[in-house]
Amino acid sequence: MKRILLIILALIISYAAWWLFLRSPERQIAAAQANFLAALEGHQWDRAQEMLATDFASSSGHTRETVMPDLKQALGNFITLDIQATTQAIQASNDLGLATQKIRLIGLGDGIAIAVRDRANQIQTPWLFHWRKVGAWPWNWQLTQVHNDGFSDDGLRPSNFSL
Repeated sequence: MKRILLIILALIISYAAWWLFLRSPERQIAAAQANFLAALEGHQWDRAQEMLATDFASSSGHTRETVMPDLKQALGNFITLDIQATTQAIQASNDLGLATQKIRLIGLGDGIAIAVRDRANQIQTPWLFHWRKVGAWPWNWQLTQVHNDGFSDDGLRPSNFSL
């Protein structure tokens, strides 16, 4: 019995060491990307903002301070929200990474939420998420830039919808 417990403990320690120090940067970025989208799905705005770098910039001119109010306004009216991301590629070095994903919104909410969902799902080009590692731990990645050639946030601002 003691031997079995030692084997189980050794396996747990080995897995923890692999997870903490030996996962590839691509897997770390994939995990950070999934955590960021999960925070948006769950309306965990503070958690999502913590994942944004202080020098965050989007192609539409948002900064770390200005993007969250617009995200809250666009996604906050969903009662249920599932962000389906199809990963096309992840490129990474030790400290920088790029995740390329096609994003689809599935969810229910008021009329504004449905309009946001429908307009967001019309975007056919993939999103580019630029990540930077900011610490030694595998979860210390921050989003520095988001870009999509087919996206104009003017069409997704809930204040622009007339229902």
